[in-house]
Amino acid sequence: MNVLKQLEVIKKDKNKEYLIKRYLLESCAKLSRFRSGESFSRNMKVAKSFINGVATKKQMHKAEWEIEGDAFGTDYYSEEGVRVYFRVNENVRKDLIQVRISKGLKNKESKVYLKEMAYFIDQVFCHIQHSSNWLFDDAANQFLCPRLFKRYFGDRDK
Repeated sequence: MNVLKQLEVIKKDKNKEYLIKRYLLESCAKLSRFRSGESFSRNMKVAKSFINGVATKKQMHKAEWEIEGDAFGTDYYSEEGVRVYFRVNENVRKDLIQVRISKGLKNKESKVYLKEMAYFIDQVFCHIQHSSNWLFDDAANQFLCPRLFKRYFGDRDK
């Protein structure tokens, strides 16, 4: 099931925007085991509050900015040949170990997975902040939960 392609069809219906945002956030929540530190859980709460009309645009912007910073940190940690002159974020190292153990990936594969996941989460937050930001590519499909999709939107394969 290509969830991303189905979401692209569903998003044409503006009445489904709230459900899409909730689905995307729940898909991110399933990835929480791979994100160490307090930034992810704190910003998930802000995003949920924002789509429910409680958090402000300013709070959501700050949350998205922090999530984007986490993605950049993961990207720099994963890049080969880069000399790091500052202390590497301990959370990124823990996340990498968790991905390796949970997914059974080798070091290089786990770096790619973690980087793609960090940018997926950032893309979700961008979409939450501005619905017109549909930045997802095929790599996002691996992070979208088909069971959650069926719960939110029904079985669309019929």
